[in-house]
Amino acid sequence: MKILIAGGTGFIGTYLSKQFKNKGFDVHFVSRSKAHVQWNEAELINELDKTNVLINLAGKTINCRHTPENKKLIYNSRIDTTNMLGEALLKCKSKPELWINASASAFYKSENAHCQTETNFKEGDDFLAKTVQDWEKAFFDYTVSGVRQVALRTSVVLGNGGGAFEPLRMLTKYGLGGKAGSGKQYFSWIHIEDYFRIIEFAIQHTNLQGAVNATSPEPVNNAEFMKSLRQSLGCKIGLPAPEFAIRIGARFINTEAGLLLNPVRYCPELLLNSGFEFKYPNCKSAIEDLIKRY
Repeated sequence: MKILIAGGTGFIGTYLSKQFKNKGFDVHFVSRSKAHVQWNEAELINELDKTNVLINLAGKTINCRHTPENKKLIYNSRIDTTNMLGEALLKCKSKPELWINASASAFYKSENAHCQTETNFKEGDDFLAKTVQDWEKAFFDYTVSGVRQVALRTSVVLGNGGGAFEPLRMLTKYGLGGKAGSGKQYFSWIHIEDYFRIIEFAIQHTNLQGAVNATSPEPVNNAEFMKSLRQSLGCKIGLPAPEFAIRIGARFINTEAGLLLNPVRYCPELLLNSGFEFKYPNCKSAIEDLIKRY
């Protein structure tokens, strides 16, 4: 089986590629590198004609200052690449059976009140929410005969070698792993191995389609997550970071404080109802697994 990963040369795409190759899949990439399939219609059509599963992860990272210029790049990099893939798919003779498109938790309203699901939720109304909602619309506007579509609304992916886990581990190791702000804001996350397993599950279960929450079933608040991290690392001290310090610090490292301070709480109702079993359902098991792999 051939897998084509668009925008897959980063932290998550590299992990997925390694896992798929270990299982005997033929993995190819779409990127701006000359070593890979290029972002032009002719090459995309040619490559998609030989592909079983298309996975689109393309998009500028949101871990940056949300200046007008960066907002434009964050938005356009998602919409434009999805449209390019959709147009190419329409012109393929032998189409992939499955198109998985990345999506994100920002689709939902930022709140602590209840665990939002695919069927019980409030839509967000800020910049990131609008971006994700328009991203999904662009994706589902392409109804390609014979191609099943899944949008993975992905939470923070925890893994070694990239993403959020490494900086959190280092801060905790040096005594700075206390709560952020009030610590009451919920934090939805997923172990990278479970993220891969969800994609495998989607490939194997042909009844799974539409928007799917790719997140652990047990989100926790920031204070609880950091406590688990300290305990797993054997750190007794974890200095808290007040909200004002986080907002100031975010400017120095060119990111947005809201990525850490805004609550994100949602649950994988559709996956659980479809029979998917998480290997790392709680943050304690996920953190301990990642730490022992160092």
